[in-house]
Amino acid sequence: MRLVLWTLREMTDVKELTPTLVNSLIVRIEVHNNDKYDDHCHVKVEIYFTAVGMIDIPTEKKIRAMMEEMRKNPQEFKLVA
Repeated sequence: MRLVLWTLREMTDVKELTPTLVNSLIVRIEVHNNDKYDDHCHVKVEIYFTAVGMIDIPTEKKIRAMMEEMRKNPQEFKLVA
C-alpha cells in the first residue's frame, strides 16, 4: 500500500515515464498465443494495474459543480489544521 501511495504522489508531477514508475503501476502483463483470422495475426495482451479503482478522478463538470458549492457554502468546507 505504501508503494502505491508513493507512486501516486510521484505521479502528480510526472515529466518522464520511467521504468521504475511503470513497474510500480503494473502488477503483471499476460501475452497470449497469436490467432490468425481475417488474414491478420491477433495477439491478446492483458495488463493488470495496481490501484485501479482506488481513486475516482472527477470530470470537469463535477469539479465545477464542487467549486460552485464551495462558493455558495464556504463554511461547510472550512479546513482546520
